[in-house]
Amino acid sequence: MGNCFVCGKKKEDYEVWWNKLIIGITYDSEFQNNDTIRNMSNKSMMCHTCIKTIEKKVEEKRSHSF
Repeated sequence: MGNCFVCGKKKEDYEVWWNKLIIGITYDSEFQNNDTIRNMSNKSMMCHTCIKTIEKKVEEKRSHSF
């Protein structure tokens, strides 16, 4: 399997994980422009918890930019 690019958590079979391709399809350019996402390689994987943490950061940044 693999480990999370951000926190190092080991992937279990039943968990939902994300790779750069899925992130590109699912999220907008502002989310994809996050430093952590930009530093992912094409083979990097990210756990659901870390994706949710980045979502919160992006949303906070959006709400402060208005």
